[in-house]
Amino acid sequence: MVDRKKRELLKEQKNALDYASWREAAEALDRHLGFDDWKADDTSTDYDWRLIRARLRQVRQYRAERQIDKLVHHLRQGLHWNLGNTGSASLYGYAYYGTKRLIHEYITEIAEALTELSQIEAEGWTRPDKLKFFGDLAKSYGRSALMLSGGATLGLFHVGVVKALYREGLVPAIMSGSSAGSLVSATVGTRAPEEVEELLDPEAAYYHFWRILPWRDMLRNRAVMDQNQLRKAIAANVRDMTFEEAFAVSGRAINITVSPAGVNQPPRLLNHLTFPYLYMREAALASCAVPVLFPPVMLMTQDERKERVPYMPLLRWNDGSLKSDLPILRMRRLHNVNHFIVSQTNPHVLPFVSHHEPGEGGVVDAARNYALSSVRTQAKSLIDLARHNLPVGTAHRALDVTASILEQQYRGNVNIFPEISLWRYANVTSNPSMESIKRFMLEGERATWPRIEMIRNQTLISQTLNDCVERLEKGTITQRAPSRGKPELRVVRNRQVP
Repeated sequence: MVDRKKRELLKEQKNALDYASWREAAEALDRHLGFDDWKADDTSTDYDWRLIRARLRQVRQYRAERQIDKLVHHLRQGLHWNLGNTGSASLYGYAYYGTKRLIHEYITEIAEALTELSQIEAEGWTRPDKLKFFGDLAKSYGRSALMLSGGATLGLFHVGVVKALYREGLVPAIMSGSSAGSLVSATVGTRAPEEVEELLDPEAAYYHFWRILPWRDMLRNRAVMDQNQLRKAIAANVRDMTFEEAFAVSGRAINITVSPAGVNQPPRLLNHLTFPYLYMREAALASCAVPVLFPPVMLMTQDERKERVPYMPLLRWNDGSLKSDLPILRMRRLHNVNHFIVSQTNPHVLPFVSHHEPGEGGVVDAARNYALSSVRTQAKSLIDLARHNLPVGTAHRALDVTASILEQQYRGNVNIFPEISLWRYANVTSNPSMESIKRFMLEGERATWPRIEMIRNQTLISQTLNDCVERLEKGTITQRAPSRGKPELRVVRNRQVP
């Protein structure tokens, strides 16, 4: 028998134009199909529900009894990312919206407790004590980052992803971008937080990146596309700032990857820590310089007199996604990131990477992943053999790039993908119409909405810790507790935990 109600709700969800409408349909589906009962039931083999329930009970008790010392001690040694496997993607594969209520209540309770600990003033709980506690705990817990891959015009999908996250207050303070992703991250990273809203209007930016050169210019420039047109488009979207200046304005740590055009140079991760004086426009231009389509780029930097000068004039750089599409290892080291949200649009990656989160695809998806992994390993071995037996030259460099593409990791903890279609591939190197721009952006939003609650739950504690550290350093959140008795700690109770 056809479930008409389910079919109608699925259609509403598929055609939703905003997250509120999508969420309403998803919640209605959960009620209709009985998934609310699954959410209310703490038990599951996918996470350690006994541990989470016990720790929730303990935190609530310490807050109710206003035992600051015990609460601080309890959180300091027992608060870790993915505690009890609560960050598992499989927990979000059952219902259409959200996951176990116990997980949501635990995360919310911890965030509330941390915020109140940062605000309260008591004997033996001074501002230096708070700074040490929150600083150490933030380092121990780790941070989240949004990583935007390459993808040429398909990178407009990233704009929709950022829009969906921004509207829910979920864009991490750390972002990375390669190729097309570098342009999106640089555009966001050169604006103050209150200015990002203007970027969400598809008519507020310039999207004409492509212009084919006459054949004589192709031969002279050794490139198919006009780099001046790309430079013009980047200048229209990215403000002319160094990485250090952009960080001061936006508060976001923007990371852009570039690959060397020559030999004897590793790929670079450009940001306000590694290259503070480099200009972001040229960094994005270099990261977008796909070989054959565009010539390699010389980076520009700011000297001690604040003048624009070449950075290492003998070196040239090109497409960041060739050797470091998702710079996961370097992001871990530089920014203490241990949670990665990935928007992946690379045309050569999409057909070969699973679009399911771990545990969602079943046996067929697992078998497919195993087969692709085996093929990739064999191909990498053959390429390495050829590299070791060929002299350094054009062929050797081509094999080097191919090997880098094969050995890269293209997924994170949360993964957002566009659908694969001929329409998308047909538009990968063309200037999109306004209709196409809106379509790309809406697809990015719709692909992000099913991940919103997973991202919210997985990032709330780290965001709270970072906010507490920032406000404490500025001295803006300390407040006095009631004069009599012990400091008041408000207890958040959504339901009783047995």
